[in-house]
Amino acid sequence: MGSTLMLKLMHLNKLNKLYIMKKEHLSYTALTQFKKSPNHLLAYWEGKQNKTDAMLFGSLIHKLILQPKTFDYEYVVFEGKTRRGKEWIEFAEQNKNKTIIKQSELDAALQITKAIENDNLFMDLISKCQKTEMPIEWIEQGVNFKGFVDMVGDGWIADIKTCNDALKLKRDIYYNDYKMQGAMYLENFPANTKYYIIAVEKNIPYNVKVFRLAENMLEAGYLDYIDLTTKYNEWDGSPKGYAEEIEELSFKEE
Repeated sequence: MGSTLMLKLMHLNKLNKLYIMKKEHLSYTALTQFKKSPNHLLAYWEGKQNKTDAMLFGSLIHKLILQPKTFDYEYVVFEGKTRRGKEWIEFAEQNKNKTIIKQSELDAALQITKAIENDNLFMDLISKCQKTEMPIEWIEQGVNFKGFVDMVGDGWIADIKTCNDALKLKRDIYYNDYKMQGAMYLENFPANTKYYIIAVEKNIPYNVKVFRLAENMLEAGYLDYIDLTTKYNEWDGSPKGYAEEIEELSFKEE
């Protein structure tokens, strides 16, 4: 009897540990990681996925466009030649609460932000923008979600996406999860609110292209969002990779 009770307690303890691994909230990024596999989400939560140079540069562009007044509080330029040695160690310690960038990175970002000032449509949206980096929180199927909306206007919201080629991004939007992001964020706004994606190119001539996601695309994103949230609720929090089955690949028949 004692051994049976001990086994039950060990089992309950194991389950408790698994559920503790699940966070109290999710974000769009977290949900996209879960879509890949639970293991991707766990690695994301544990901070094991390093941000790429492209992601860091994109964040810098966002800061300069949407919140330039807070730039000096969050970023600092290291003018040394190499990130090693006494000079670097002391500088990094003094600025451990800031994102350290190179002067060349700041110069490149400023070139982009200067160039997009010549885009009339983008500047019109900026002038009509009422809030930037607006925090949002909501609940779906008992799961707490949170996020930040880049731009909020009267009857519209928008997210800025830095890219190498806006026309390629246009093709990618049909297949990536940006439509799900739009559907998730629109949960927090009145019906008929428009969702824009503003593509800002990182390469000369730094063109800007604004896309509005149609209702049928947002509906597809909403279905993905609901399906993934359901699967997240069904997940017990334990490590899990891809489907444990052999996947057959073949050419599509004409």
